[in-house]
Amino acid sequence: MHTTQITVRNVSPILKRRIDKLAKLKSMSINDFVLDVLQDKVGGMTSKDTLSWHQYSGLIDNEGINQEVLDDFETVDKTMWDKT
Repeated sequence: MHTTQITVRNVSPILKRRIDKLAKLKSMSINDFVLDVLQDKVGGMTSKDTLSWHQYSGLIDNEGINQEVLDDFETVDKTMWDKT
């Protein structure tokens, strides 16, 4: 199975503590816990059920896209990456 790595930014300290606590209670790694929650909320998809951008492109009109949010992903947070 091919997998892809993603990064989630701007997680609040409260949410991080909640994730840590619940993962520990279930004796799971944070990664496995988050994957489990995502699969539960989004739906566990098999390869034949995988959503394709090509299938759904055009369903959101331009008014439904917040360009400021998209632009934020292009901005590098220098404080996060500076090691000085």
